[in-house]
Amino acid sequence: MCAVSVIYGMFKPLPDSWYNQERIDLFRNMIATAETFDKESNQPDCADPDKEKLVAHIDELEKQLKEQE
Repeated sequence: MCAVSVIYGMFKPLPDSWYNQERIDLFRNMIATAETFDKESNQPDCADPDKEKLVAHIDELEKQLKEQE
């Protein structure tokens, strides 16, 4: 299993109320690090439409957070 899938699996069940800008940044940093690890360790790309949905959802949450500032 690629490391990226593990990160998505950890963040997917979290409620919207858990997210703030710091945690969104954490998610993005963890994904970037996992992608680097997967590439350097020759893990297969684990394409999954659910991952794209989660990123879109987090992007929307971030937009809402910025609107509240």
